[in-house]
Amino acid sequence: MNEKKNKALHWPIGIFLAIMAVVAMGVWTIKKANDNPVVMDEFYFGKYQDVELNYNKIQESQIAFDKNYNFSCNLNKLNIGDNTLTITISDKSNAPVENAKIMVKITRPFTNKQDRNLKVISQKNGVYTFPSFNIDKVGRWQILSKVTVGDKTSFTKTDVNATK
Repeated sequence: MNEKKNKALHWPIGIFLAIMAVVAMGVWTIKKANDNPVVMDEFYFGKYQDVELNYNKIQESQIAFDKNYNFSCNLNKLNIGDNTLTITISDKSNAPVENAKIMVKITRPFTNKQDRNLKVISQKNGVYTFPSFNIDKVGRWQILSKVTVGDKTSFTKTDVNATK
């Protein structure tokens, strides 16, 4: 008779343990989601709603910019400590572009807590110099830039690694 009672308890105990496992996994999922929040991509330096509404215009402007101008960034790696950035812009005949408006953001791809917005401090012969900035974490970084010349705009993303 005791054996029948023990067999009768197996199903309720199994169902209870399954429910507790589902609840535990739900709690774990919520904790992981809070530890790793979603970060908005700021590649186009604006809200994603604006980018979505104007995406075709952005791409047309990018194509027009690429047909008329050359863009180069001097950084292909970052060092822990101070770093300097220069951007060179010229037209297709290699004449320097003097009137460009440039926005630059140094960021990590998975968080925006360490973002650094840079402003041009000097410009000469199409070479735009930015203030030095400090990198304190090893790993993957991105240099996001928005360059506007007249009515043409270019967005670029340069992936770089920071090393000691």
